[in-house]
Amino acid sequence: DLAGKAWGVPCWQMLGGRFRDKVRLYADTTETEDPKEQGRRLKARMDQGFTFLKQDFGINLLKSVPGAIMKAAGTESTGRDAVMHPFSGISITEKGVAWLSDWVAAIREVIGAEVPLASDHYGHIDVNSCIRLAKAMEKHNLAWMEDMVPWQFGNLMKQIKDATETPILTGEDIYLKEDFIKLIEMGAVDMIHPDLASSGGLLETKKIGDYAMEHGVAMAMHFAGSPISFMANVH
Repeated sequence: DLAGKAWGVPCWQMLGGRFRDKVRLYADTTETEDPKEQGRRLKARMDQGFTFLKQDFGINLLKSVPGAIMKAAGTESTGRDAVMHPFSGISITEKGVAWLSDWVAAIREVIGAEVPLASDHYGHIDVNSCIRLAKAMEKHNLAWMEDMVPWQFGNLMKQIKDATETPILTGEDIYLKEDFIKLIEMGAVDMIHPDLASSGGLLETKKIGDYAMEHGVAMAMHFAGSPISFMANVH
């Protein structure tokens, strides 16, 4: 950014020149347990002009559904503060998977089948549950399922990716290109999702994106930050 100011040119010019005239954005969406209301919130994003949507759904929705979750004795948390996935002792039953599939189906009835719908935050569930859930989502044509297991477990992520046609994505908290390269080379991801503010900045993220494209892996930018960081992502 400072170099661009010194030369009097925008950051995108410093990164190699203009690649496109428009940048497509997705919007995350606040959560509710009512799928019809969730669908209306997503539809409101479409009315704002967004053509790519994202929402969370996971085992927190199942807390009041009898027989939907199996937990090891002493396992209390089903949220993001639980232990890492392979060690949580938490799994989704067939009933739970079916319930979540019906929940997403109700949302699709509101927003339609054509708009891309990505997803995140399933809870700290075991790998077999991740596979069952991802396979159940195939009929709903999700754009991606994000961070199903921590990215450090690339071998487990590859197990999930190889077992489903639903695209698998990760990357928002990976720093620098080297770990992205490992995941791409081992075939663990369909897409990557760097956050420019934590991946290493403008130039490093450009390198990450170039490497991914050369290997047939798509990249969507994750963003959670300030307006300045947002504009850096646009560049």
